Amino acid sequence: MKRLLAAGGVLATVFVSVACTKVEDASTTTRAGARKVVEGSRASRPSGLEKLIVDLESCGLEGYQITSTCPAMIALSAELSQRAPGRAELSVALGAKLLAERAPAVRVQAAAMLGRDASSRDVIVDAARREIDPRVREAMIHTVGPDAARYPRVAAFVLESTQHASVPVRARALAALTLPANRTVPGGAERVLAMAEREPDPRLRREACASGGRLGNDVFLPFYERVTETVTDPELHAACMEGVVAMFHNAPAFDTSSEGAYRLFLRRIEAQPRTQQSPPWQVMSAFCYDSREADLERLAAWRRQATWFEPTAVKTALTSVIADPAASWKARAGAVESMVGLGATKAELKALEVRAPGDSRVLATLDRAIAE
Repeated sequence: MKRLLAAGGVLATVFVSVACTKVEDASTTTRAGARKVVEGSRASRPSGLEKLIVDLESCGLEGYQITSTCPAMIALSAELSQRAPGRAELSVALGAKLLAERAPAVRVQAAAMLGRDASSRDVIVDAARREIDPRVREAMIHTVGPDAARYPRVAAFVLESTQHASVPVRARALAALTLPANRTVPGGAERVLAMAEREPDPRLRREACASGGRLGNDVFLPFYERVTETVTDPELHAACMEGVVAMFHNAPAFDTSSEGAYRLFLRRIEAQPRTQQSPPWQVMSAFCYDSREADLERLAAWRRQATWFEPTAVKTALTSVIADPAASWKARAGAVESMVGLGATKAELKALEVRAPGDSRVLATLDRAIAE
């Protein structure tokens, strides 16, 4: 009996032990699984800054920007204003996650809050190339565009965006390529020139012609020579003349100095017969800030570099415009302002009163200049 009991006891003990072990393991597994479910549920619900960004799904876009009056945007802006610089920057992992969200506003904000390192820029470029909403792509160009000269992948993305189907996307790419920081982007000036020559949207073509000059690249000169020779399209002519001026006298930065563009400018404003469109009034006051609001140190540095610039020659050409009744009154009044900027004396200005045609608007500009 004892042996049976002993044997039974052993068997029973073993049985119970095994049974208890199985039950205990099952219980442990169940509790661990429950914890994972709870933790997974918590992890799936964004919190803190991520939640504020995800909440932007309720916001619309105005152009490529998130509507500033959207309550979720107001809440995010309030939070960001309390954070120290750099403390609101998203990690690459979180940024990539948010760039895959369905709401356009969330994707726009995620791109804006990623860092400026190469990895972060690559994540944005990859997302932008997949982007189906042109407004979001435009926003992403706005975000990464200033770094085109730093990162080849960003440069390639901006360059290809100049040929996108959306006009606003092409415009944003143009704005990025004509930033001073991006003057060294390989092929950038040539792409802007191509837009000035062949862009199908007239307004954007004019912008390319005007802003291209800010690059200070002489690759534009042959085109500017050709397009400003006649006034077949007055608006395009004026825009391209603005580009010519920007190539040698990019106020207020004064960071360009193309002698060829300067010579072309003089030839164009001296050309006769003049008309209401030529010379365009938009460029005639180009020098009016020289002695008034310009950064005098920058201006002095520019003049040291632009040794070919002759104020007397420019004033002679301007005087000819002021005295020509065929030129528009706006062009003549603008020329008066440039005369002042180039240091015309009161005696020179009074002499112009005699030569200027009897247009009250031009004479009023002269009177104000003399009185100052």
